[in-house]
Amino acid sequence: MVPLQALIESEVAVIFRQFCTPDDDVSYLLADPVSRYAALLDPNLAAERDYLEVLRRLDLRLVYVIETHAHESHLSAAPVLRAETGARLVTHSSVESACVDMHIDDGENLFLGEEFLSVMETPGHSACCLSYRWRDRVFTGHTLLAGATGMCQRSDADAGRLFDSIRKRLFALPDETLVYPGRLTGRRRSSSIGEERATNTDLQPHSTREEFIRRKELEAGYSESWRQDSLAANRRCENIS
Repeated sequence: MVPLQALIESEVAVIFRQFCTPDDDVSYLLADPVSRYAALLDPNLAAERDYLEVLRRLDLRLVYVIETHAHESHLSAAPVLRAETGARLVTHSSVESACVDMHIDDGENLFLGEEFLSVMETPGHSACCLSYRWRDRVFTGHTLLAGATGMCQRSDADAGRLFDSIRKRLFALPDETLVYPGRLTGRRRSSSIGEERATNTDLQPHSTREEFIRRKELEAGYSESWRQDSLAANRRCENIS
């Protein structure tokens, strides 16, 4: 059984859950309490049963399965959730996938009953990275992590674009905006824009773009090879258990 880490909002009007899997990737469920329409961001195949159990228990209808990017770090649960619930798979317009139902781009809104998510293009970790704003928070995928930034290992990664995405787009959000990343750093599962602007180890206040690029290139050289097999399987919409 995959351990389920659930973050339950104290406000009655908010339905929000955070799921952490043993591979340190993080996914999110949010829903409109009026229509009971729900969306899952970056679902991991390892937590498929957990998602379905929460949807059943809270009497939610899964409408959207949303990817922040085409993942290489895990096998996506999107194909199986799409088949089991009828939810639509939503990705960046540049993603080539066998089962995408809806492409979105920067500046668009994704409506979920009386709720909506605003789309921000934040490329760098990959060319197709998106972040999503919802209420007082932003879901940053593998772009901005809690205290760090995403890797730049992939063939479509670009450390300069990653720097720009964070400094020019995400750091332009209000300080109090909550940051919910798609990957854990240590035990940290969330942060805020103000905290990241002040303390992120990869983005010190006076670091230049060139210094950041050099650090990311060095980091990529020492890290383990990224999982091209997972990325290929996710693009083919394979359900591999």
